[in-house]
Amino acid sequence: MADGLKKFLKRGRDNYYFSRLLASSLRPLRFIASRVALRIEQRVRKNGVTILLPNGKNLSIAKNTGIGIASLLFWHGLDGHEPETSRTLRFFFERANHFIDVGANCGLYSVMAALWNPNLTVVSFEPVPQIFSGLVQNVLLNKVDGRVRCENVALSSRSGTSTLFLPDSEDLDIESTGTLVTDSWQSRKASSILEVNTIRFDEYEARHPIRVDLIKIDVEDFEADVLEGMQETIRRDRPFIVCEVLPRAHNNERTRKIVEALHYQPYWITPVGCIRVSGFECTRSHFTDFLLSPVSTSDIVLDNLDVLWDLRSAGENRRTA
Repeated sequence: MADGLKKFLKRGRDNYYFSRLLASSLRPLRFIASRVALRIEQRVRKNGVTILLPNGKNLSIAKNTGIGIASLLFWHGLDGHEPETSRTLRFFFERANHFIDVGANCGLYSVMAALWNPNLTVVSFEPVPQIFSGLVQNVLLNKVDGRVRCENVALSSRSGTSTLFLPDSEDLDIESTGTLVTDSWQSRKASSILEVNTIRFDEYEARHPIRVDLIKIDVEDFEADVLEGMQETIRRDRPFIVCEVLPRAHNNERTRKIVEALHYQPYWITPVGCIRVSGFECTRSHFTDFLLSPVSTSDIVLDNLDVLWDLRSAGENRRTA
């Protein structure tokens, strides 16, 4: 009896008149429910979170570290934070051996990389002492400290010290938009001015030799200096680079020239795939991350990164043959 009623209702919902009545009457309810859900996600924060990765491992963000990121992961799961960028990085995590995380923040990508691939080693750079403390805490919490090295220093085009401008935060989170750029909105609104140690990555790599496959850069408009300080390593290893490039009045011309001099091809990371571009002046209010690739194809849009990885691998094999 129950099965017959269930079958009748399933057929009935496809009836033209019944489906029209039901869908039209419930559409406003769905709209209201979605608005309520969005308000809840925006207003209710999750301090500390653990999510399950596809490989069965747990990724945890400790309490009082990266609360904004933890909240997004709590409400939306693995793709809650920067879904397109995260998926791009995860593709390379599966294949890379050595990952450099520049501007590691609370360590989401550093920890994720180590949990994603048990053969991957990570070097994480985070200059803000309070945020660095959270990074170390998350590395220890996830038991990946044997493969993730944390460095409380900023990468730059020169080694020494520099001024980091850190805006105030309205939340418990330490503001993560600090920058070394002197002519920046952060320098005008900074509530804290920190003297931080800086180092060129090429100099760091000479002291700690590593063959680099993958780099992530998120340094609030300071990426040109970071890239300039690691040019020797990039030319030698030809790693893939996932880099935030924010829209600025200077159109990121310095970054474009460095990328061009390195013979790299920028791809704009978007929901429809990686779009081949010639520079960084495209309108991108919501999507500010780019894949800088040592190889390219004639395709304008790439929805499968295997072709780039295979091209680079073929070039590596030719160089070592």
